[in-house]
Amino acid sequence: MTHTCPEFAEIHTTAAGAVYQCNRKNRLVLQFAGGVSVLKVDAFLRLSLAVEAIDLDSMVVSTDRASDLEIISVCGCDRCFVLTLPELLAFKELLAGAKFSLQLNSMLHECLNPLFV
Repeated sequence: MTHTCPEFAEIHTTAAGAVYQCNRKNRLVLQFAGGVSVLKVDAFLRLSLAVEAIDLDSMVVSTDRASDLEIISVCGCDRCFVLTLPELLAFKELLAGAKFSLQLNSMLHECLNPLFV
């Protein structure tokens, strides 16, 4: 996804996907696994928490056939993610990096603009 539109600001990018911020509509645009989802910030945080809660260690050591896939769906997201373990690792990295960037940006804004907090 090229973000030639000035309303899109890149938040975090990996080889697997990217997260952009749409300043005009106050939304996050998630590009991953060939699809694009537009999320409110609270839906993005719910998705991030759902992915963080997945026990990857148990998926790796489990011999059950069903342990190779994880289905992730959260309220406010128009997409249901069905991910294999490698895709899940890449998705987790993308979301964690984007969440870190958003938190860092928020902290910097608070420090640099104490009158507006």
